[in-house]
Amino acid sequence: MFNSTFRRGFVLLASVSLALSSCGRTPAASGTPLSALAAAGEPVINELYYDSPSTDVGTFIELRGPAGASLSGYTLAAFDTAGTQYRTISLSGTIPASGYFVVAQDTTVASRNLVNAGADLNNGAGSLRLLKSTTIIDAVAYGSPTSNKGEGTPAATTGAGSALARVPDGSDTNANSVDFKVQAATAGAANGGGTGGGGTTGKKILFDLTKAEDAGNADWRIDGAYSDYANALRALGYTVNSVTGTSITSTSLSGASVLVIPEPQNPFSDSERAAIQSFVQSGGGLFMITDHRVSDRNNSGWDSPEVFDGWDGSTPSSVSSAYQSSLNSDVIFGLNASFNSSFSDPVLSATPLTTHPILNGVSSAGVYVGTSVDVLAGTALMGTGGKTYLAVSSVGSGRVAMWGDSSTFGDNTYSDGSTGTYNNWPNLSNATMGKNIVRWLAKDL
Repeated sequence: MFNSTFRRGFVLLASVSLALSSCGRTPAASGTPLSALAAAGEPVINELYYDSPSTDVGTFIELRGPAGASLSGYTLAAFDTAGTQYRTISLSGTIPASGYFVVAQDTTVASRNLVNAGADLNNGAGSLRLLKSTTIIDAVAYGSPTSNKGEGTPAATTGAGSALARVPDGSDTNANSVDFKVQAATAGAANGGGTGGGGTTGKKILFDLTKAEDAGNADWRIDGAYSDYANALRALGYTVNSVTGTSITSTSLSGASVLVIPEPQNPFSDSERAAIQSFVQSGGGLFMITDHRVSDRNNSGWDSPEVFDGWDGSTPSSVSSAYQSSLNSDVIFGLNASFNSSFSDPVLSATPLTTHPILNGVSSAGVYVGTSVDVLAGTALMGTGGKTYLAVSSVGSGRVAMWGDSSTFGDNTYSDGSTGTYNNWPNLSNATMGKNIVRWLAKDL
């Protein structure tokens, strides 16, 4: 599909595009514009609801197009993560006056226009194309398919009970990750970021930068090695910023949905701990990203497990009583960054230990020398070798998660313009897991 400006320039070429398409022309996986037919008022894929809670019922595919347009001769082609077509749905009927045409899995969808059991698409990752004969009219890929048959980078995958929809309604930039957001299902009605939205309401995500998270050879900044992470969250509709200065306060957390603390190097004071605890108790989400022991990158005498758990009594030689407990995460959140790790620990791949919305589309994630998590209260989600590396808990009205390695979400770009050696963000299911954690903490999964 083309954006509105680009479309106008191709109206006169529609017949050329039709001829090329009929000769077997196919789009590049990188997201090259698929067809000029949209310039003539063709329908588009507007919303996908493919993962309902428990056994799938009431799933649907929604098209948006000109009222009265016939869908005779159109088909929907579904592809699995490897790009293999597993389903074809033949369309019929006309688009109603509302402009929305809903292909429903079953009769439980009130706004249905056509019932076809094939509207229950693969969960996790895949692609869907709208075709007119052999011509590709529109396409969307979601999750992390190994063969992307959509436009641009794939859209996010959804958790059970949420839909994937164009927000604003009908928006088109030729990039699925930009145009589609996770929201509450709105079959036969306008999209726009309902209560289930994965960031569609512009929820604020804060990455802490008050505790030297960019010290030494680390650069866990949203304009540095975590820039891909931040941009992926923005593509989901979130507002992403940093907490700067020397301390976290209730004022700095005001209006935020999630606070991410990526490998802190300096301890938290009693007042900071109280502000963070109050933030979570009142409904906020907290993501603690730790690393292995002896990772004191700014020579402060603290490493990240100690910052999260509290002073271990060894170094530094004296600590003010206001900092000795630091965040005290084991006591107030039930998650402890284990002290039983070192720089000599092996590189591991953590895998799911249970089922959970965070694990949708996640098969494994890298632990590039990190630390395990002791689950004192909560649920172990990912691990290997009898150890947990991802765990979550609910505290008050809020949610908390801890992951054992900061490198998992890093790209190889740094805030000073240089590049590093390791780009882990696209490896395994690292990116999907990282996004899902934030979405769950924000109560969008």
